[in-house]
Amino acid sequence: MKKTFCFTCLLVLVMGASVCFADMMIPNLVGTWTVKAEGGVMLRGADQGPNTHHKGPFSALEAEAVITKQQGRVLHGVFKSARATENFVAVIGHDNETLYYADQDGFLEGTIEDKDTIQVIYRHVSPNDVVVAVGIWTRNK
Repeated sequence: MKKTFCFTCLLVLVMGASVCFADMMIPNLVGTWTVKAEGGVMLRGADQGPNTHHKGPFSALEAEAVITKQQGRVLHGVFKSARATENFVAVIGHDNETLYYADQDGFLEGTIEDKDTIQVIYRHVSPNDVVVAVGIWTRNK
């Protein structure tokens, strides 16, 4: 019986191995993160919404993001500031460097810089206000 080289089989093995390797590289983001951000609020009503963390037209924010559980690329957690506490859900992109997050009234996009640093842009539009902010999440050790 003659042995033949199967290029397709090799390609399938290599592609499968790279997919498995990428999945193994999903960062573990569970833990407590210190948040420092600056942003702005534009009122749409008489006062800000109950879940708005920033205050005023120009705002500096110190807060905490706690990622309580992670299963693969999916995360759940709580964002806490002096003004509000909100639950959130997030996913890590297939590039293992991008974070997408939704809370009770807004959305965040982040770039995972390293295992302890995430750069973020947050925005929301609610009946009471519009917020946009830029910040850094740093993992507490």
